[in-house]
Amino acid sequence: MTAAVPTGPAGFVRDVALVARYELAEAVRSKMLIVIVLLFVAAGGLAAWSFTEIVTSVEENAARVTGAPTARRPGATMRRLRDSGNYRDMVRMFVRNDEKADYFAAIPPIAAFFAYFAFNVTPFLILLSSAETIATEVASRAIRYSVLRTGRLEFAIGKTLGQALIVVGVTALSAIVCYLIAWGSLAGFEHGATALSMISFWPRVLIYTLPFLGWAMFASMVTRSANLARVLSLGGGLGLAIISGLANHPPPWLRGGEVISAIRDLFANLTPFGHYDGLVYPPGGSFASDAAVCVALAALYFAAGFVLLRRRDL
Repeated sequence: MTAAVPTGPAGFVRDVALVARYELAEAVRSKMLIVIVLLFVAAGGLAAWSFTEIVTSVEENAARVTGAPTARRPGATMRRLRDSGNYRDMVRMFVRNDEKADYFAAIPPIAAFFAYFAFNVTPFLILLSSAETIATEVASRAIRYSVLRTGRLEFAIGKTLGQALIVVGVTALSAIVCYLIAWGSLAGFEHGATALSMISFWPRVLIYTLPFLGWAMFASMVTRSANLARVLSLGGGLGLAIISGLANHPPPWLRGGEVISAIRDLFANLTPFGHYDGLVYPPGGSFASDAAVCVALAALYFAAGFVLLRRRDL
């Protein structure tokens, strides 16, 4: 007896899960997953190396000024500053807010640096690595066979879910690489506190990357080649960054009355850039609003791309 194929919501979920599973399998088969892993491993290593170089430079300059001997491994001076409370004063100079200074001073510096690095670099890695997933199938016409077995919506959501699962894994791997390199490079490394801080930042980074994944899927659904999808994904991402900069820090010619201010606010909310302050600093009170904007923009970008994919002659 042949088992009944699920229909309705159960069938929808089944098809999405199957497409996501095949997306993961295809990433492994095509070696694309190896490329993505290498990109994120390199990013984690670059974050740890950059932080180590900054700390080394600061401590060497401090040693020359004071005449103290240079330590064999960087990090000891930074640890003493944290223990003495002077580190909090240094943080206050950068964030210009007492509450933020207290929050970030309680976090190991390498964890705070990695969070800053991840929030600024990870989106562009996703725009680069996730943009080709549907476009390649459109170019090869393989999508015709896929949509014969399932609906276009199930196909698009499954592809997006597969890419999201890859992002979850490689961002965690990037943090692990950063942690291990910092552990081996820095004196006075705080194992438990650093691990807990990185773990606390990880889901917040994932929330922030949602609209960028949505934009990459938009680029993939509206183009017919992997290269064009990457160009639209990265170029559009840069365009969104420019729009955010103009909206949030307007030049004189963009400052005006209520109408211009309303237009600026509208465009500021149509781009994910500038909506990570609440994710980086949850006590500030804007965590829920920034998270909601990220989720809404991810849905908006995906929906815009799917509207075009649904009408396309494949």
